[in-house]
Amino acid sequence: WYESSEVLAALRFASSAEMPDVSFMVVNGPRTGSASSGGGPASGLTADGHEFFATRLSPGRGKHNSTAPNPHDATWAMRTELYTEIAQTQSLYAGFASRTALSHRLLKIVPVSLIRDLFMELSAATGFGAGAFTKTELDAVGLDKAGSKDLRTDFLHRLVDLIVGATGNGALPTELPAEKLLSDVILRHRLLRELYRAAAGSVRG
Repeated sequence: WYESSEVLAALRFASSAEMPDVSFMVVNGPRTGSASSGGGPASGLTADGHEFFATRLSPGRGKHNSTAPNPHDATWAMRTELYTEIAQTQSLYAGFASRTALSHRLLKIVPVSLIRDLFMELSAATGFGAGAFTKTELDAVGLDKAGSKDLRTDFLHRLVDLIVGATGNGALPTELPAEKLLSDVILRHRLLRELYRAAAGSVRG
């Protein structure tokens, strides 16, 4: 009950905020992604009624799980701040038919692989950032191996530069530095919203 009250408070706050009209709808086919994010390949049922997935996703795609503790669960104020960010991100992306469901559980984490996946979907739908990354570079963002942190940092840095080029907002590299994006889920939410606006702006342009 306590957490639900915080969620409702954050949703009321977010819904009262004035959001720009940048919605667009694109049909991208059936959802994919991890089961935790609400997507995944078509499922079946075992004899006792449990859901199972008959196929596996390719490595690094739709892999949005994390076991790291969330520092924004530490206090009521920090949790409320995070829930407000979640509500604002969900509200903005509500007009986009993403193949990955942006669930509350997933948006408490916002892994870099999610940012990568949404960039790829928005790019395919609008042309924003098309050709900016090779397939190898995009696939590497979701890998968990030596040097992967540097690859994720480079991806975030270049993505922010793409958004700056599209929006003209020269303050973003200072407000959203790649190194801090890796450690701050609030900043990753803001990056997701800037990404959406940049892609939506490329459609209007």
